[in-house]
Amino acid sequence: SDPCYDYTTLEEYWRDLGQNAYQYYGHDDTLVEWSGWYRLYLNGESAQMSEWCVSNTGCGGYTGLYLSGSHPRVEDGVVTREVLGSHMWWWWGYSNQCGAYNSTSIQVKACPGDYYVYEFVKPNISAPGPTYCAVAFSSISSDPCYNYESLDRPWRANNESGDYVCDDSFSWNGWYRLFYYGMNIQMPETCVSSYSCNTYINLWLNGPHPQIEDGVVIREVCGNYYWSGCCDYKTNPIRVKACPGNYYVYELVKPQIGCSGYCTGTFHVLNVLLYYDPCENYNIVNNHWRSTLNYWSMYGYISDHDDTRVEWDGWYRLFINESSAQMPESCFYYMSCGGFSSLYLGGSHPELEDGVVTREIYGSRHYQCSHYRSEPIQVKACPGNYYVYKFTRPTLSIPAPVYCAVPFTTPSVDPCYTYSILDEPWRATDNSYYNNNYYYGMCDYNVEWNGWYRLFYNGQNAHMPESCVNYGMCGTEYPLSLNGTHPQLEDGVVTRQVCLPWGDCCTYKSHPIRVKACPGNYYVYEFVKPMFCGAYCSIASVSTTTETIPPIESITPPITTTAPPVDPCYNYNDLDDLWRATNNQHSSQIMCDSWVSWNGWYRLFIQGQSVQMPDTCVDELSCGTHAPLWLNGGHPTVEDGVVTRDVCGHWSNNCCYFQSNTIALREKMSIGVAHISLIMTQCLCVIFHLSLLFLDVRDRCSELSCSEDEWCGKKSGVYGCLCNDDLPRPEADSFDFSETCESSSGSMSVSRCQLFEAGFPADVLHLNDSSCKGTVRNGRVEFHFDNDEHICGTNLLANGTHFIYSNFILGTPRSEGLISRDKILKLSFSCVYPQTQTLSMNVEINPLESIVHKTLPAGEGRYQVRMIPYEDDEFTRPFTGKVDAELDQKMNVEVRVEGVDSRQFALVMETCWATPVNDPDHSLRWDLIVRECPNPNDDTVELLQNGVSTSSRFSFRMFIFTANSPKLSRHCAVHLCLLSSNRCSTDCNSEHHWREHRSLDFHDSASISMGPLMLSEGNTDEWIPEKVKASEASHLCGSLMLLLVPLMSFLTLL
Repeated sequence: SDPCYDYTTLEEYWRDLGQNAYQYYGHDDTLVEWSGWYRLYLNGESAQMSEWCVSNTGCGGYTGLYLSGSHPRVEDGVVTREVLGSHMWWWWGYSNQCGAYNSTSIQVKACPGDYYVYEFVKPNISAPGPTYCAVAFSSISSDPCYNYESLDRPWRANNESGDYVCDDSFSWNGWYRLFYYGMNIQMPETCVSSYSCNTYINLWLNGPHPQIEDGVVIREVCGNYYWSGCCDYKTNPIRVKACPGNYYVYELVKPQIGCSGYCTGTFHVLNVLLYYDPCENYNIVNNHWRSTLNYWSMYGYISDHDDTRVEWDGWYRLFINESSAQMPESCFYYMSCGGFSSLYLGGSHPELEDGVVTREIYGSRHYQCSHYRSEPIQVKACPGNYYVYKFTRPTLSIPAPVYCAVPFTTPSVDPCYTYSILDEPWRATDNSYYNNNYYYGMCDYNVEWNGWYRLFYNGQNAHMPESCVNYGMCGTEYPLSLNGTHPQLEDGVVTRQVCLPWGDCCTYKSHPIRVKACPGNYYVYEFVKPMFCGAYCSIASVSTTTETIPPIESITPPITTTAPPVDPCYNYNDLDDLWRATNNQHSSQIMCDSWVSWNGWYRLFIQGQSVQMPDTCVDELSCGTHAPLWLNGGHPTVEDGVVTRDVCGHWSNNCCYFQSNTIALREKMSIGVAHISLIMTQCLCVIFHLSLLFLDVRDRCSELSCSEDEWCGKKSGVYGCLCNDDLPRPEADSFDFSETCESSSGSMSVSRCQLFEAGFPADVLHLNDSSCKGTVRNGRVEFHFDNDEHICGTNLLANGTHFIYSNFILGTPRSEGLISRDKILKLSFSCVYPQTQTLSMNVEINPLESIVHKTLPAGEGRYQVRMIPYEDDEFTRPFTGKVDAELDQKMNVEVRVEGVDSRQFALVMETCWATPVNDPDHSLRWDLIVRECPNPNDDTVELLQNGVSTSSRFSFRMFIFTANSPKLSRHCAVHLCLLSSNRCSTDCNSEHHWREHRSLDFHDSASISMGPLMLSEGNTDEWIPEKVKASEASHLCGSLMLLLVPLMSFLTLL
């Protein structure tokens, strides 16, 4: 009988090769009465004998036994293998060297279903307590090339030493990819020097790494110590796989030999390949507390963050409050960024042409800038003026470290012409804060800085000092000066350190600022709030010509006709103050707009009703102020776009006694918007006049058609559909997302309100192809792609275990930067067809057509496989209903797949076989197709077509089994193959057509069955010469009689 189906199960946990040798011992296989064949199990999982020696392991006894050589293949049948052993304890006087002892040879057989059986016998060995070792490798449910844990431990490198870390103290679980400071690396394949890798016994891979086409392989792991040879110590074998992208993954397990550790090499560091552009594939880090302007942490607030608790993986782009940011390149006094230790870049950022660079990371502590040194990181400059960082876990010895971020935005307009004037004489470097026996120190910490500023001193051009200023000057206790020279015109916007005199001149630094040199020999500064009570100093500029501030009447600020960077009709602030109405006259409470920090565009309301500025003179003491402002000129029309209008103030019986700053206006759909840009402080209180209710207001909400789960509202000045409070919400940074896959097409939808709340209205979303926009239905944004007219940038990828249709939903900001600003949304999705599924039909088929529907989980594809017999050689007339087939009659069979793209895939029949019952795993079988070619033992089988299209065909002559079975069922194992690989069809006439490994053209497989064919009762006795009991049928060796006499009997298909 076949031992693959007639064996005894042997499941004893102590045989595990990975067990602690000192915990389980004392067993002896010489005391066992062995009889017949055995199949090994460990903890309920199929196991096999070890092909590898492991030092100091007894497998439950004192001498572990393992195979000398590899296991056989299925086609090898029963083979004989030598058995070797090594003793676990050398001090007993026995050798613990691998292969020191020979035991009795045993027989081994590989079985269908990927397992082995062994004919164990009583060991005959000179060492005590021999036991057969077993090893189990868990089944792989997902491709480890995409499901691994990053292991970036530079101390494992083979050029590191000085410490002794033992890997048996770690909890190993699953697959790992090795890195060295963020760079791809692999285990060494040759002997490692003693005392390297910061451990006692250095572990390295004894054998070459696999190729991609090899799939998952098992490799021996060697270890060496200073008095031993390179591979005198051997620990548990591990599995290794080569992955697309030139890297490897390892299934690391707990070593069993003393204090040992897995080593990594360093010689591959210079051969790093980038598998994707991190500028297009990054994660977003948007934490307001990372800002270097987060001074509250100095006082104990927002200071409990710790980046060592973050599972960093991949590349990241920094944002602060949705605005692009970058890591600081320097440190300043008491920088905290939401943690205890602030991490900053030890050097400048790279340029675009530099590619990926490595930068040191330093950490500050209180007033000490470089108190700590963390792990280096990789940085890259990206088109669009931003950076991405490959963050890693900071050094654990640094207390509560946090990667800092500093806001970094490119000015939308030239700050040389868009600035606020700062003319405060008390900022002079010769002005002491102690005057007339009184301390009157000023404090810029109390100022809400916003934008760019130009310095004046009593109307004359001024600039910040470039050298240290004495303590107590500039009208403050701690005067602030630049640490370095001002830029030149050609330098553009630069960042400069800011010093304060505390101890030495620049021992302590405040937050850095940006500076720009402007035509006209002046500078502008982007001031920010200092973290303590200090003030920015000012010194009059030395010039051959004196530039002064012109009087109010002659101010004509630069006017640009460039369109604003965003459409102000959809990006404005609401201004709804009842006291601004023209009928509010001689008010007891006088208001003054010179007190307001104006910024951006405004839409005017009175009690929720849209209004506009008057364009005629308004009485004095109206609008709740002294001199009301009005528009000197009519409002524009929609087609005029943005226009500029003068603003007049009525005072002293002169309607235009004061001419305030020019403002910009835009009229669109009867919505008036005023842009307020005050460049200097007003001498008198002035106010906008509001009147004239609008009647023609568009109802934005009616256009949106929000669903019952949404409500219409405004976010960042834009109307959209927001989610109801009771709507279930996914976790942070995720969306309610559904996906449907069908053949080579896919449909997916995302919640509209969740997208809008994240800053992405539906009209800015598209697939990889920007022309493939979404469609809004029932509150969801739906997208679709197929392989015909809507490819939409879909990529087809084959990775050896799946074929994958992948695409992504991309949300890019409007060209004006409406509400998403610089933030980019990228939702990747895919339709995946897994490699292997075994399907069988347990019902009789009528008519002769067998269909297997494959329904995969959400996000996976679905197709169906059919097996159809035909009456004619042209495959035009399929059998239907009751069919009579003669013995030795030619039968034509077609297997075809439906639901996949015939332009991309071919169906390959791997194996087809027949059984006497409708069970593809039945022990009695006859092969028709083997390894994609006709069975060489059956010359009636003809392969007509295989691996060239979505249908495959073969023919054979009808037969019956001689084991008293009137039924005949047929089965085929098939897989899908990419036609682009040019490797789907096999040359069956070649002597070397057997494939050793499934390559990347192999994608998805299934089994399909058809039958049974039933022998007619009237002729049963004629063709079955002997009766066999049912109990014996399972042990038959599959004898078969091919009846070559035509017209003798009939087979009836039911």
